[in-house]
Amino acid sequence: MRQNGRHTPNANTPVIRMLCAAVSKSSRGRNRILLGAVILGIVTLCMVFGVSFGKIQAEYLRSIRQSGTAASTYLEDGTKAQYNKIKSLSYIREVGRSWTPGYAYKEAGGESLCEITVLDKTAWDVMERPAYTGIEGHYPQKAQELMLPVRALEDLGIRTPEKGMKLHFIIEIGLFRTEEETFTLCGWYEDYAEPASNMAKGYISEEKLKEWGGSMEKPDHLLIRQKDSMDGRRTEEKLYDDIRMADTSQTFTGGNTYAYDAVNRFMGGYGMAAFGAVLVLASIFFLIHNVMHISMAKDIRQIGLLNTIGTTAKQIRGIYFRQILRILAVGIPAGVLIAALLLSAVVPQLLGRQYLARYGGAAGLDVLRPQMLALAAVFTGIVTAAAAGETIYRAVSRSCIEAANYNGIEQPKTKRRVKKAAALRRRTPKRELWYMAWQNLCRFRGRSLRTVLSLFLGLEVALSAVVIASGADQSHAIEARPDILVAGEFSSWGKAEGYGEEYKGRDPQDDPLETEGGNLALTSDNDYDSFSPVGEEVKEELLAVDGVKKEESYAAEGGYMCPLYTRKGVRPMVADKESETDENYTANLDTVIQLIEAGESGTIQILGRKEIEELKEFAEKSGSPADMESLENGTGVLLLHDHILSPAKEKQAEESVGEPILFSRLWSKKERDRRLNATAQEREKMGDIETEKSEKMTLCGYMDTKAEGFPALRRTWHGPRIDYFVISEEGFKKLGTAKKTFYMELNVEKGKELSAEKAVRRILTRENGRRGDEAGLFLISKAGLLQEAQSYIRGSRLILGILSMVLIAAGLMNYLNMMVTGLWSRQREFALMEGVGMTRRQLCGMLVIEGLYYCLLTAGLMLTAGSGILFLVHLYMKAKLAYFTFTCPWAVFGVMIFVLACICVCVPLAVSRKTGRTGLAKRLAQSN
Repeated sequence: MRQNGRHTPNANTPVIRMLCAAVSKSSRGRNRILLGAVILGIVTLCMVFGVSFGKIQAEYLRSIRQSGTAASTYLEDGTKAQYNKIKSLSYIREVGRSWTPGYAYKEAGGESLCEITVLDKTAWDVMERPAYTGIEGHYPQKAQELMLPVRALEDLGIRTPEKGMKLHFIIEIGLFRTEEETFTLCGWYEDYAEPASNMAKGYISEEKLKEWGGSMEKPDHLLIRQKDSMDGRRTEEKLYDDIRMADTSQTFTGGNTYAYDAVNRFMGGYGMAAFGAVLVLASIFFLIHNVMHISMAKDIRQIGLLNTIGTTAKQIRGIYFRQILRILAVGIPAGVLIAALLLSAVVPQLLGRQYLARYGGAAGLDVLRPQMLALAAVFTGIVTAAAAGETIYRAVSRSCIEAANYNGIEQPKTKRRVKKAAALRRRTPKRELWYMAWQNLCRFRGRSLRTVLSLFLGLEVALSAVVIASGADQSHAIEARPDILVAGEFSSWGKAEGYGEEYKGRDPQDDPLETEGGNLALTSDNDYDSFSPVGEEVKEELLAVDGVKKEESYAAEGGYMCPLYTRKGVRPMVADKESETDENYTANLDTVIQLIEAGESGTIQILGRKEIEELKEFAEKSGSPADMESLENGTGVLLLHDHILSPAKEKQAEESVGEPILFSRLWSKKERDRRLNATAQEREKMGDIETEKSEKMTLCGYMDTKAEGFPALRRTWHGPRIDYFVISEEGFKKLGTAKKTFYMELNVEKGKELSAEKAVRRILTRENGRRGDEAGLFLISKAGLLQEAQSYIRGSRLILGILSMVLIAAGLMNYLNMMVTGLWSRQREFALMEGVGMTRRQLCGMLVIEGLYYCLLTAGLMLTAGSGILFLVHLYMKAKLAYFTFTCPWAVFGVMIFVLACICVCVPLAVSRKTGRTGLAKRLAQSN
């Protein structure tokens, strides 16, 4: 009871329990909806974040298993001081040490079986072990222990390895030392790196390395992994700033972590991932908050009646909080259990089958994270309790009369003037229903606004997920490729070393003609002046294939010649001697050209006017000192490198601009054959032969092709070990060698791709047979790439489709819950309207129209503000993924609006049918 406007404490515990049971019974419909909202919130959060983390982890495992390591950056010949300094840097997660002293052979003169490597604990546990599956045994600890991959054991004829097996090898250490060793097999593992381009790794102990005279204090490589939030370019810049280099030629090489790339492919980066997470959390917040806020209108009137009979504020809060606690006690365990079952049994198998079928399956894939389940449960519980607490405390603070007469309508601060014309306007019954429906939205402005905004937010998040999923599809990267690419193979020796086949283990968006091999490995089978990878006759045959569009095909042309640098011109690519200073490279070169002939030939590619203009524009924007005028007018050549220069070497490269350079032709085929067939004594008598040299050219400078903003030039085989020059058409004529075709890109008419590919294969088979021992030709087809990537593409579409469907379902369920809750909370209003003469059919029509207003408002918001958001998503993803393709999700948008409209029609009919079973008089009595 009340005294002087305050509650008088009482201790009617049995009465409170009875009231609690009665209130709970009268609110069963609301409680069920809230229970469903709690379960839905937890399952949605766990599925969205679980599937997202699972996909990122699957991409990560796939990438490190492809490459055989989790290291992202390397430093050759790192010192102990550098190792300790790098370990202390805040942005570096792990640093390991690696030493490869030599290679193992089954017998002298045979092919190498594997490389022999020593790792420290961090390098094994963190960098390389995660890239393997099926690990048996342990990493070598004793001098004669050895760990081998399964493929190396199979090469030895061992199908069922056993620990303790004795294995005899010849170990080649460096260039001039060999050792015969008998090792004990202490373990084995399954690796997944492409065998054609990645040699198997055998691991030995540090103790054995010491026996051979090596030491992990001076490793040949430091394996570095930075924090996943830092990209490779920024990491490299900071490392150069923080680490003192042993000499000017020592460089950091590497790039993004595999986790960083996985997030980029999935969401475009950590920024978008964090933004998406906030939107998902906001959607779940609105789902639960709106259900609570809308459903409590009726309870506020009950609270007013409880106040009237003397129930204290504390008792009222206890009555309602007990209901909320009961809902959470059932909903949280149920939601966690459902989410745990899905994340432990369904999602890992799906991800493993779709992404990791060729890379060890779901082994090592951990999608179920207890902390994620706990956070989802805590977040949902806090939101539910906070939303309920806000409403309950607001209701308790009202006076008895205010609470008992509460109808959920927000009263405007200022009274609006009603025009007489509007008041007297007459409408048809149908138009009156539309007017009443709109007035209902206006009367409940806060609820209507929350409903539209929460619905818009949920569906917009889902649409954004659809846009990202469709735009980041790997098929777009493949579609950007030519239908057929024809290029020259590496020499037989180069292919034995794994060069020229690196593309087989790469993603489709990566350059297939990037290699670790040099020009010696590329051309040693046909290093004579007249050789062209794609001969003129073959070129004409390829262009004549039925369906090939000549005007849309491309041929990279140029030649192979030996560059002759000045000492200053070649300095950026060679190690400086400690005794040498800058003065050693500043001799007067106007009168004497001190030229140094390179150890092998270089590639000189002809660029068209458009490509040179792109390079000029890039040079201007990046502030490059390269002499682009000489390149354009045909008096100079530009050296392109794949990010092989340290900052100190970059400064030397700037100083090399303007240096003279010559090119000498390769031997003729007759001279080459004569020397190859001669004995050592005969070759000694032949001596050196001076070949024809080009006109003196200008070295226009060095340009990093990995620099940000570098134009997408189409190039033949290139990499860190190839001297790669570009030149204009006019400049190439001054070199004194015939133009050759490096490779061709053929585009084919739609529908003729398969027949064209077969025809091209026949041409290449015939040409390769004619060449005999010389390096032949190979092709990469778009259709073949699509077929190889089908499992991955299908998996990506399936996973991202599931993610999108979960978000769409959550958004629609949000609206469904709010609509049902709103209708139940307005039963008194509906009974009064029927009491004054409104038919049930008219009432249903008005409610359907209200829903359609929500539908139209949401659709309008998505078409305006939503379109702007999708455009921003497109811009962000395009900046992160070059192959991202924006596709407006009209079909998904249409399905969403259609389902919304169906809910708007079906829910009022269902509620009306259920309430219609109760007489009007009884409903009026219940509402009062």
